[in-house]
Amino acid sequence: MQNKALRFAVIMLAAGLTLSINSVDRPASADLCLSSTSCTLTLTQGNAGSSFGTGNFGTVDLTLSGDTATISVDLADGFQVVNTGFPGSFGFTDDLGGGLTIGNFSSNLYSGYSSDVSNDLHFDGFGYANDAAATSGPHAGNGLNTVSFTVSGSGLNDVNELVNLFAGPAGDGAVYFVVDVYNANATGPGAGNSGLVAVTGSSAPTPVSEPASLALLGTGLIGLGLVCRTRRRSLTTLSTS
Repeated sequence: MQNKALRFAVIMLAAGLTLSINSVDRPASADLCLSSTSCTLTLTQGNAGSSFGTGNFGTVDLTLSGDTATISVDLADGFQVVNTGFPGSFGFTDDLGGGLTIGNFSSNLYSGYSSDVSNDLHFDGFGYANDAAATSGPHAGNGLNTVSFTVSGSGLNDVNELVNLFAGPAGDGAVYFVVDVYNANATGPGAGNSGLVAVTGSSAPTPVSEPASLALLGTGLIGLGLVCRTRRRSLTTLSTS
């Protein structure tokens, strides 16, 4: 019995130490990307007005070099990046206080940007962001399936700094990145409609909080202490008998 208790205590102690180390290394931001220099996120949620529902609407790839990130959006077949009246074809929230430079679009169909200090750019159903890329873009039916652009700014050294929660209210759910799209497919949910699709973060690894890891570490230490105390009592009993 003591051997089993000892093994359990050692396992809990090791797990607590591992999680404590990991939690210290994680930044205080959303931390959807496990790497600070590259990340691929999935667009999984449509806003209510689009009737898209949930699904795989494409990917958002972020790659950092120096203080410049390249963001590439590759939509699912039949979807196009458009501009239908939102602040931009793309919306996201940085934690650097705005003032970013956005440009180098892969197509001259898209241009312009906004990078504000406050979250005042409204994307219907998903809340408010402080960055919008492609403030000018094509209308439904004339957009591209894949579009990339760059984001640069002083202090940008982690792609997680560009994927933070939008400010509420967000009636259709909390999100980290949105794209204004047109569904050119003839069938399926939202066929022929335009609207927003977003990264919700639901499929990303869940960060382990420091309090949780410390609790696990404490459990291991307590268990190990109890085992050692029981063994000392057993040895004392044997020596006096």
